[in-house]
Amino acid sequence: LVTSELWIIGDVYTRKKFRGRGFAKIATSAITRDAIRCSGKAMLHVREDNKPAVEVYRKLGYRAVSKRRWYYFKPKPTG
Repeated sequence: LVTSELWIIGDVYTRKKFRGRGFAKIATSAITRDAIRCSGKAMLHVREDNKPAVEVYRKLGYRAVSKRRWYYFKPKPTG
């Protein structure tokens, strides 16, 4: 999500066969630079149990400021 005041980064994903090569860090770093340049603020969301992603974001200078509870809806198959 991008507004003139804030960029929200989410759903950064690296396919398994490409993990461990720094692609998520490179991509998130570039997006963060653009966000700061354009709006002065960047925010992201990540599940706290996603330790590899949390570590990448921490290395880029992100820190947890709040926690949210997410609810997932999985409809029952019909028919």
